[in-house]
Amino acid sequence: MKRSTRYGNNYWEAFSIKMNRDVRFFSDLEYDHWILVEADSDIVAFCEQPKRIQVEWQGDLVESIFDMWIQCMNGTECFLEVKYASELDPKDKRFSPRSYKQTNAQAKWCQENGFNHLIRTDKDIRSNLIYLNNLKTIIPYIQQRPVLVETVQYQIMKVLSKTSKTTIDEIEQALPVLGRQRIRETVYQLIYRGMIDSTITHKPLDSKTEVWSNA
Repeated sequence: MKRSTRYGNNYWEAFSIKMNRDVRFFSDLEYDHWILVEADSDIVAFCEQPKRIQVEWQGDLVESIFDMWIQCMNGTECFLEVKYASELDPKDKRFSPRSYKQTNAQAKWCQENGFNHLIRTDKDIRSNLIYLNNLKTIIPYIQQRPVLVETVQYQIMKVLSKTSKTTIDEIEQALPVLGRQRIRETVYQLIYRGMIDSTITHKPLDSKTEVWSNA
């Protein structure tokens, strides 16, 4: 979809490591949703703006484009729509009859064609701003160096194998020869790939962030 055919404001372009291509989004909320998808190791593939549909709903022919399609590791697929919760709440003054009609039409089409359908709202996507902001720090590091350096990975995992938990700062102190930048890149890669766990879901990312092996 061309930028000129949709919203002119809040247009985002980024590089997806997961899909190895540039991706484009037409709102801040769609971009935030992509951040979570990009970092979810259970999601193996996705496509933004994947399909345009036409379906009859309550006597009207409704045309809509899904915001995203995802495929999970177990093979299940799902079409998603990203919306602000207020747009779908008839009791809210910001209620959008158009959005309400589109999401219901999408749900009907998915049911008729054997697909899962999910609506993700700002209440879901921005429910944990600490985690979301931490991911926005991690992903640019990975975009700069998307390939893991195995020798660095081995040394970091060796440090982690000797303790239940340690901080990024302590890893840097244990492996000064590797350099702070290389260690940060690799630790962030390991978090992104789900190979190690961390406290980024509830604490801001910094040198005191705790990490540990999930093996």
